[in-house]
Amino acid sequence: MANPLRDKDGTPLIMIEEHILSGPRRPVPHTHHNLEISCVLQGCGQYRIADRQYDLQPGDIVILNNTEPHGLVIPDGETLRHLVVHFAPSFIWNSFSNAMDYNFLLVFFERGERFSNVLDRDNPATPHIFALLQEIRQEFEERRVCYELMIKIKLQTIFAEIIRNYDYVDLKKASNPLPEGDISQLNAVLSYIDEHLDSDLRLADLAAIVHVSPAYFSTLFKRFNGVSPVEYIVHKRVQRAIELIRTTPQNLTQIAMACGFNNGTNFYKAFRRVTGRTPASYRRGREDGTLLNDPSSFDGGNGQKEKS
Repeated sequence: MANPLRDKDGTPLIMIEEHILSGPRRPVPHTHHNLEISCVLQGCGQYRIADRQYDLQPGDIVILNNTEPHGLVIPDGETLRHLVVHFAPSFIWNSFSNAMDYNFLLVFFERGERFSNVLDRDNPATPHIFALLQEIRQEFEERRVCYELMIKIKLQTIFAEIIRNYDYVDLKKASNPLPEGDISQLNAVLSYIDEHLDSDLRLADLAAIVHVSPAYFSTLFKRFNGVSPVEYIVHKRVQRAIELIRTTPQNLTQIAMACGFNNGTNFYKAFRRVTGRTPASYRRGREDGTLLNDPSSFDGGNGQKEKS
C-alpha cells in the first residue's frame, strides 16, 4: 500500500492498495466510513453488496458508498487481484476544492434507478476509467511534483465520466455548493471529531461549532459525508480501535475506553457491525497473519500491502 495522502491534521484523505485474495473465501459483509472505487486486475469472484450480487471479471470497476455492507467472495482455486481506492468525501469537497466539487460525489449519494455498483462493461468509458485508476496508482508510487493535485484531478475525471456516460445519477438532485465559510466549518467539525474520539461527542456540541441547530447540522453533515454524524463517529472510533490493536499491546478494554466506547458491549457490537469481525478475532488474526489478505481489515487507511 502506498502511504495515504493526509490533511494538515494527519487524517488520511485517500489511499490506494492492491488486494490479492485467494479462494475459498466467503467473508462477513462489512462497511467503512470512506468511499470506495476499485478495479479487477486479474481473476474472478463475486461481490455481494447489500442485497445485490455481481460476478466480477478482469476490467470490472466497482463503486461503493459508505453505507453499503459488502464482501468479496472468491471460489476455491481462484485468485483475484484488484486495485482499491478509499477516500474521504472531504477529499473532494474540502476548503481546498472548487465550489462545485461536491457534485462529483453524486454517484455515491444521489443514485438513480438504473444505478449499478459495477460499471457497464460494454460502455466505451469503462476502459478509460480503468486506465485512469492505473494512472492514480502511478502518481501514488512516483510522487512527482504536484502528484497530490494530479490524483485529485484524475479521481474527479473518473466521476465526471461516470456522470456523463452512465445513467446512474439522479441529476435532479445535483446540489448547489456550500459557501467556503460553511465548508471550513464542516472541516472544523471533522477535525474536532478526530481530536476528541475518546470523549463524549454530543450532537448539540458539534452543531454549535457551525452555529446551526442539531437537526439542520445532521442533514448538512449527511449530505456531504454520506452518513449521519453518529454513524461517522462510530466508524472513526472503530478505525482508531483497529489502529490500536495493530500497534499497541493494550487489552481490548483499554482500547475500547481509549476510543470513546463507554462499555465493552457497545465496543463489541460496533466493531462487528463495521468490520464483520469481533475485536478478539481481529487481534488473533493479526497475530497469526490470517488477516493479511483480507480487505475487510483495511479500514480508513490502517491497512497494509498484501503480499503475493
